[in-house]
Amino acid sequence: MGIGGGAALDVARAMVLRAYHRDDLFKYDDLVGGDIYVTNDVPHFVTLPTTAGTGSEVGRSAIIADDETHQKKILFSPKLLAKIVFADPELTYDLPPAVTAATGMDALTHNMEAFLAKMYHPICEGIALEGMALVVGAIRRAVRQPDIAARSQMLLGSMMGAIAFQKGLGVVHSLAHPLSSLLDTHHGLANAVNLPYGMRFNIGGSEHKFSRMAQTLSLPETTGEAVVQFLFDLNSDIQIPHRLRDIGVQTQHIDPLADLAFADFAHPNNPKPVSRRDFKLLYEEAW
Repeated sequence: MGIGGGAALDVARAMVLRAYHRDDLFKYDDLVGGDIYVTNDVPHFVTLPTTAGTGSEVGRSAIIADDETHQKKILFSPKLLAKIVFADPELTYDLPPAVTAATGMDALTHNMEAFLAKMYHPICEGIALEGMALVVGAIRRAVRQPDIAARSQMLLGSMMGAIAFQKGLGVVHSLAHPLSSLLDTHHGLANAVNLPYGMRFNIGGSEHKFSRMAQTLSLPETTGEAVVQFLFDLNSDIQIPHRLRDIGVQTQHIDPLADLAFADFAHPNNPKPVSRRDFKLLYEEAW
């Protein structure tokens, strides 16, 4: 049984894999084809999420950082799906506002990046749009004056984001992952701060999709820049900083962060290519 937020559920899923697969865990890294070695049975797995963020309760993978390289590894197999998920909003009642905000923005990031990801998957895109609507309709209330309706919407939006991102993620997650592995930044917070900058980077060539997102978010203007400004305003509303320097990033971190971001697994699915120079410029802009 896995109980907790995204990190706890990833650890639980890794333990489920480890029970009857005794080689080094990173042998099963999906990024190098290690999923073919997941051949044995796994224990009956039940998940109980206590945050509304990663949606790991409905996932098929565990993301584990390598302590030596600081790169993220993906332990993946359909066998790692939970047999039962108990998504009870009452389990999220005691989350502090800051954690509710950061995990909620993680869920929003999953939905937005999945919608933009370049792979063709209209089913996931429909799920992502509804996930966005649920999250933005509830996150302010969940942070400030949580009730069962807001907490329920956040859990649903979180799970929908996790289902949608089987289509892929993108530049924002590649910006966020190194902050967690190198500087131990909360993943949701890292996504939240980088989200407006990553979305602005993606506007060119995806204007039609940004227009669709703006409609889903009920914005008066259906432009990419309107979506970006909405994200900055939302971060302000829920007390999330706009700048990386406000969450502990220093200028000397930017080059190693850019190296790790370029090596990350998420950005190949971004709607436009992202070079190492692009990552460095995005970190500098966000700093």
